[in-house]
Formats: sequence, structure tokens, C-alpha cells
Amino acid sequence: MTVPLGTTAFANGETMYDILSDEDKEFARTTKVEYAAHPYIWMSPAKSRSTGLGLVSQGKELSESDLPPINSEAIQVLPMCWRNPVTGKLHLQIHPSAVRRLHLADGTVIDDLAKVRETVYRLQRPGIAPQRIYAHDWKEGDLVIFHNRGLIHSVVGAFAEDEVRLFRQCNIAGSQLPVGPEMVGAAA
Repeated sequence: MTVPLGTTAFANGETMYDILSDEDKEFARTTKVEYAAHPYIWMSPAKSRSTGLGLVSQGKELSESDLPPINSEAIQVLPMCWRNPVTGKLHLQIHPSAVRRLHLADGTVIDDLAKVRETVYRLQRPGIAPQRIYAHDWKEGDLVIFHNRGLIHSVVGAFAEDEVRLFRQCNIAGSQLPVGPEMVGAAA
């Protein structure tokens, strides 16, 4: 897929879930994702994958001692799948760069970061095939409104040090955390 530098690529979480194997759907429905404390600070030294889907595991993340004070109660552990409150459909909604641990249904916690990232990448990668991506090539005055609990997005490419990507965004904070698959039957 050829797109201009600075484009934002959007992928549909519903499609990401729908194209999983039955085994992977079961895994995704029953697994929770723990996100890093202060994720954007924690991941700041790390490099993105060339696909824009997550980070390369090189051990460059900051240690907890290098982060601002951590409130353990503020660390988010969310379902891998989020249920759309209107359609009832499941979306595979994982922030692949901020993920830290996986909590499995049997109580096992996977905390090997390379393994966590590889698992998440394996699940999400088919959903970013070129025919499944909308890439928006920004022009002055553009406004894109999207459902942040149903899509994932990533900037395409990296600028040189002297180049600038000007991007303004407005976020409307949700009043509730996303709802997981609990109310959706195993056939979902």
C-alpha cells in the first residue's frame, strides 16, 4: 500500500475480530490486557514496527524507577474485545504500543513483553492488510471523526528531524470504561 508520509491509517476492530480463527476468537474474548503505567512516557524511547502496529521489543522502555510516581489503582486492565453498545458486535481493541501484560482466563499472567507484543501482533496483523485499511491523506481544513472504541489508528511513516507534522485533535472522554464480551455468547 503506497500512501503519503504523515497519513493516518485506520483499521476496523470489528473486522480484526471477525477474521480471527475460532480459537483466537475464544482467546481474545477471554483475555484481558494490562497497559503500562504512564504508557506514553514508558514507551517514548522505543521504536515502532515498520507496519505502525505496535513496538519493536528491544528493551528500550523506561523502567518503573524512571517514570513519574505510579498509582497501581490507575493501571488499566481492559478486555481485548470491546462490545459496541449499539450493534452488540465485538471489536478487537488493543493499543499495541501501550500493552504490558496479558491476563488469561485461567489466571495466568504473561509478563514477557516480547511474547505479549508478538501475541498481540499476531492477532491484529491480518486486520491491517491493505484492502482493510482506510488511509487519510490530510489536507488543510480536514476533519476526521471516528469511533475510537471501534477503530485503531496510526501515523504512516516517520519524518526527518527538520520536518513537521501538524496534527490537532480533540478527544471527548468517555464517562465509562469499554464493555467487554461478557454479555455476548460464545458464538459471537
